[in-house]
Amino acid sequence: MRVTKAPEVRRKELVEAAEQLFRENGWEQTSVSDIVKKVGVAQGTFYYYFKSKDDILDAVLEHYLKDHLERAVRDILSDGSLDAMQKLQRIVNATLTFQKGDRNLIEFLHADKNMVSHQKYMVKVRDVFVPLITEALEEGIREGFFTISYPRETVELLLVMFAYLHDSVALSPPGEECERKLKAAEEIAIKVLGLKTGSIRLNA
Repeated sequence: MRVTKAPEVRRKELVEAAEQLFRENGWEQTSVSDIVKKVGVAQGTFYYYFKSKDDILDAVLEHYLKDHLERAVRDILSDGSLDAMQKLQRIVNATLTFQKGDRNLIEFLHADKNMVSHQKYMVKVRDVFVPLITEALEEGIREGFFTISYPRETVELLLVMFAYLHDSVALSPPGEECERKLKAAEEIAIKVLGLKTGSIRLNA
């Protein structure tokens, strides 16, 4: 007997199943049939919520950012035991570590034929994280950690660097090249934020 669920619950089930399959098998190797089989619904149910596999990808990216990365960042920002410097450090390292298990998804986004999807993803990243990280920097300015005249614009520019670094770390094996990129990013962030050498340590 098929269980009837609220539309928002069923849609979320499909998105979460698609996200797991995209991560495990890659986007191209995952079919709509695979997704509905994992959820245990008819194929027509999928097309009630999504026009195509491309359509559900946008929902997966939204879910990935909102329910995983954004939640982790908000938890750090709301931790009253941390100062602004510690929050920034934890946010950067948490996102670097978080993406390690997403190689299939990141490889898909960086394929030449998927540049539109990648651009959509980067817009979502900007919209979600620029306000949050700006909040952390403004807190750090008030606490005397950072000397920045344009916090939001600084975040926007640093975000480009860290987005590249996140993907590079996720796609590259551990080694000297990865370490050099992390050290370079440390140095750039320290200089941009007006910090002392060694103030930021990036781990991946």
